[in-house]
Amino acid sequence: MAFACSTKAKRWWAFSTAGIVCIVAIILGVVWPIAVRKEIEKEFLLKPGTRIYDNWKNPPVNIYLEIYLWNWTNTNDYRDAGYKPQLQQLGPYTFREIHERDDLLWNDDFTLTFYQRRIWHYEPELSAGDLENDIVVSVNPVLLTVGYATKDNPLQPFLDGLINASFEIINSPFYVVRAKDILFDGYDDMFLKALLNLAEQYPQLVEGITLPPYDKFGWFYGRNDSKIYDGKFTIGTGLDRWETMGMMHRWNGVRQTEFYRGECGLVHGSTGELWPPFQDMRSNVSVFSPDICSAMSLEFDGEISVHDVNGYKWKGNERPFDNGHRYSETKCQCTAPEENCPVLAPGVLDVSRCKWGAPATVSYPHFYLADEKYLDAIDGMQPNKPQHEFILALEPHTGVALQVKAQLQVNLAIEHYGLTMLKDLPEVMLPILWFCQRADISEDLASDLKLLLILPDIGMYIAIGLGVIGLISFAAALYCSLKVWKTSKPEPECTRDKTTETIE
Repeated sequence: MAFACSTKAKRWWAFSTAGIVCIVAIILGVVWPIAVRKEIEKEFLLKPGTRIYDNWKNPPVNIYLEIYLWNWTNTNDYRDAGYKPQLQQLGPYTFREIHERDDLLWNDDFTLTFYQRRIWHYEPELSAGDLENDIVVSVNPVLLTVGYATKDNPLQPFLDGLINASFEIINSPFYVVRAKDILFDGYDDMFLKALLNLAEQYPQLVEGITLPPYDKFGWFYGRNDSKIYDGKFTIGTGLDRWETMGMMHRWNGVRQTEFYRGECGLVHGSTGELWPPFQDMRSNVSVFSPDICSAMSLEFDGEISVHDVNGYKWKGNERPFDNGHRYSETKCQCTAPEENCPVLAPGVLDVSRCKWGAPATVSYPHFYLADEKYLDAIDGMQPNKPQHEFILALEPHTGVALQVKAQLQVNLAIEHYGLTMLKDLPEVMLPILWFCQRADISEDLASDLKLLLILPDIGMYIAIGLGVIGLISFAAALYCSLKVWKTSKPEPECTRDKTTETIE
């Protein structure tokens, strides 16, 4: 038994089917990208249970800290005429870096407050130096700090006399220590211990000197596994507006730090690990660093591909350490009275108020992009863009970091500062160490990210495919309507064809 339909019914069914397919294709093409975006937005909000929160609490990528030390090799000759320091680079000493967050507090203004622990584990197989046995010679930073902090103090001559009397046997402005001691373990510094004793007995003598709360000295001493060293962070969760996710709101409870004037002291930018999704990132971005107590602005530097995931790249240019020479908005980087600024030539940033009052600056490694005066004053610097450039790469739709190579160098401004033990030292900006914090997305994570990124395209491909089928169906219906389903007499809508019935 079969059914025979009229030409009118055939036309109705053919055009209706083609129309429905086209409508489904249009709806899918419009709705699918919106639905996928909404789902991604949900997963990229900072709250328990989301993917971004889980990755933030337990980062799925390996982070490494590579530290290079500068060994001052010709200190025996520093009193010679025409003397220039010769520096030897030691390292890298490589450490695996783990981030943990403590005391999470979810605030009513859609922000999250927390402390950050950074834990470092030495990786000898990834290191070029011998952390246990390498000997490092450099200027004593405690002595420099004393001179820098008391240079305008009327009691400095008396303090200088005490220093000379106490350290007549040593009579040297240098330290000679192992690499492990100057980094994380710390060494017993006689100057530091003497100052701590003076602070107890004669507090007026050390007034104005900010002493570290330790009885040893090391550039990373007291930092490993410390909850409070990096300070207290308050960042946006994105629950009010996803553009705020991961952006700094406050550091140690304030929006404006005391270390720099104006905009230079403003707490802003990302912590470097969290970035909001769906941003037009082809402009400069900012990263807040507790190591310099301020934010660094990075310049957009085009596109990049990491494990076949396309993203955008930013680089550190001259602006972060300009001191107001080329960029007027960086004049507030100067910590001296405004009428005396700028004090420093371009290429280094004064962090003295951020780092216990020491005459410390930061720059790019090997004085990359710095004024030539810093390079000419010492031997051993070989600035190189591929090796010393500050790099950040992000996937713009998700805000996932693809590659990070954050590199900074710590320097000490050597001057006499009125102390007898410093009087014969050359007045130079002396590099002490530089570090590279690097992280790259793994191939497995890149594969997961690529799958997430093609989800909107999958829906579009299906919509396009359905649309093509619908148009072909419509064209076939039109052709059949005009050429095949012709009739000159009326026909019933649909009748049973009895000639095909079989009677048993």
